[in-house]
Amino acid sequence: MMQSFKQSKKLLYFSLKREKIKLLFWLTGCLSFVLIGIIAFVFIYDDPIDRQAMVGAMSNPAMEALFGKVIGIDNYTIGAMYSHTMTVMTLSLISISAILLVVRNTRLEEEEGMIEVFRALPTGKLAHTTSAMTLLAIYNITLAVLSAIILIAFGDNSMDVNGAVLTGSIYGLVGIFYGSVALLFSQLSSSSRNATMYSLLFLGLTYLMRIIGDTGIEWLSWMSPLGLLYRTKPFVTNDWMPVLLILIGTFLFISIAFVLQNYRDLGSGLLPSKAGSRSASKLLKTVPGLALNLLKTPLLVWILSLIVLGVTYGSVMGDLETLIAGNEVIGKIIENNPDQNIVKQFIAIILGLLSIATVIPVVQILMKLYSEEKKGRSVYLLVGKHSRNYVLGVFVALSFLSSLLLQTAQVTTFALAVMTTQVKGVVFTDILLSGLAYLPALWTMIGLVVLLFGWLPRMIFSTWILLGFSFVILYFSNLFDIPEWLKGISPFYHVPDVLAGEMSFISLFVLLILGILFSFIGFIGFNKRDSIT
Repeated sequence: MMQSFKQSKKLLYFSLKREKIKLLFWLTGCLSFVLIGIIAFVFIYDDPIDRQAMVGAMSNPAMEALFGKVIGIDNYTIGAMYSHTMTVMTLSLISISAILLVVRNTRLEEEEGMIEVFRALPTGKLAHTTSAMTLLAIYNITLAVLSAIILIAFGDNSMDVNGAVLTGSIYGLVGIFYGSVALLFSQLSSSSRNATMYSLLFLGLTYLMRIIGDTGIEWLSWMSPLGLLYRTKPFVTNDWMPVLLILIGTFLFISIAFVLQNYRDLGSGLLPSKAGSRSASKLLKTVPGLALNLLKTPLLVWILSLIVLGVTYGSVMGDLETLIAGNEVIGKIIENNPDQNIVKQFIAIILGLLSIATVIPVVQILMKLYSEEKKGRSVYLLVGKHSRNYVLGVFVALSFLSSLLLQTAQVTTFALAVMTTQVKGVVFTDILLSGLAYLPALWTMIGLVVLLFGWLPRMIFSTWILLGFSFVILYFSNLFDIPEWLKGISPFYHVPDVLAGEMSFISLFVLLILGILFSFIGFIGFNKRDSIT
């Protein structure tokens, strides 16, 4: 039996060395989310009156669907507010990182032939999987400990050590749980793509169960791991029972996954694969058809996610004045012009945030080409009759078209949701035009990615830094004294506020030209450089 785990320790060292940058990136991102959340609540909602005003704004189906039922209503402390508004979002973020980590270190490595190389050496059959799950445990335990330390260090006196440790524990545990789910699907699925998709669908299903449970059928929320862990209620009741239940579920999933691995052949899944066609379709034989085939599933998931995001934000506009409730800090974040309707100004900020979210899938289209080139697959397109300009042009065109489709769909649903709240002084067409005005900023981001792909492909992921910076500028520029030149680095800062009556075609034209210019320079670089494989 022990022979099955032989050399697990050495494989763990290998995985740690290879994954350290990605793990550090995810760890920094998740911890920053925790840190920003607690500092923002302590700084903005230090007045109990403001916090009680939030209770009324949060006690509606739309907010309960997004955050969960309000906890600690009678004494809505900073701790209660943090648990209420941050728990579900943080659990979801950590779950995604865990799913990607497990699939990347199990099923994907199996596809790429790495496990076959490992098994040619004196290693046990389960050694690689054991090292992957140990790596997952190290990542999540580190995240749990550091999260608890951050909450203790930066929280107020309502956030006791017991609550902080409980919060850190559920953060770490949810990652291990959904990582075990990903491990199970890695045994059932025939590819890493399917394993990731099924795992994320499971996460989405449990999130939906929590929404339905929190807004109506309560037992469904108890059946959802996210809903169950939310009911630990850190800093309010500090209930550890859900932690024990999730631990049992985690152990069960891991045990089943390990047993199933012994019953399947290397490179195959236990679920039968769908039989493919005898020959590829005419569309699939083309570069556009191949690109669409590679990207259709993530694009479909993203368009549904962005629509849900638009509806969720739009449906709370009717409670905005209650949400602000005289809070000077949050009012300062929103308010650019005291003479303008504050609801319109808040809608403008939300449209900017939604536009930043749209950047993620359209940039991932170009990063998919980078991934294919790094794995040596794009060379099969380039050795034929297709030029480099044509192959890159297909992915760039798809990225531009997707930005138009995704932004239009998201802004339209957001505008429709706002209209259902019967907010005064806001017109559907104004919201739509204000949202579409962000398209040139999106195209500038696309152009920047093309530029990096052409000349500095290994720096392409630095795009996320600019995107994060744009978020900070959009959301906090009114709160802090940030120099204008620094704000101007963000393309989204130059988008005119259509709802406030601004319409600067010059700034939009400049953003459009920059997007085209960056793309053109990127094409030149792609033609000059060698392959990155």
